[in-house]
Amino acid sequence: MLSFTLDTNCLIAVEEERPEAAAVRELVARQCAGRATVRLVATMAAENQRDGSVLDNFAHFQRRITELGFGELEILAPVAVFDLTYFDWCVLAHEEAEAEAIRLHEVLFPTSPFGYAHAVPAHLDEQRRAFAERKWRNQRLDVLVLHTHIMANADIFVTSDRNFLKQSKRSRLVELGAGLILTPAEAAAHDVTKAS
Repeated sequence: MLSFTLDTNCLIAVEEERPEAAAVRELVARQCAGRATVRLVATMAAENQRDGSVLDNFAHFQRRITELGFGELEILAPVAVFDLTYFDWCVLAHEEAEAEAIRLHEVLFPTSPFGYAHAVPAHLDEQRRAFAERKWRNQRLDVLVLHTHIMANADIFVTSDRNFLKQSKRSRLVELGAGLILTPAEAAAHDVTKAS
């Protein structure tokens, strides 16, 4: 049975009734019918919300996914990263975790620093600092969601984020263990009878 990992854009697509919402719902229906394994990653709760805030409680995220009809999906725990992951919804890093994350970051964000201190220098004024922190946070969460997908040995990463879907990056991410990276429509059209 194939396993799919949905990224945050899949949740947003359903919330906002974007064109790819039907394909995301099709994948969730396959999970409910026992024809696929569809998972979320706990880092989704740490993403910046529409109002720019960050959820202070993981239970808010759990209510959100239940309201969307995703309450039956497994939530994967990422490697713990201070100030990004929720204490009860992360795992301790294995020895190679940071090196793996850096390799993913170098493919996804080749011109951006990986570490907070370099990405958000102390000399920035308040406005530039807030922008740099938001950018760094989004990039690290993108890396974490894909890293968690890889750690779970999932088959297909489902996203509408163009950065993951660039041909120049897809093949390199596959080499790092990402498996297939597909849009929601591509994932929903993928042959569910293939063994994982």
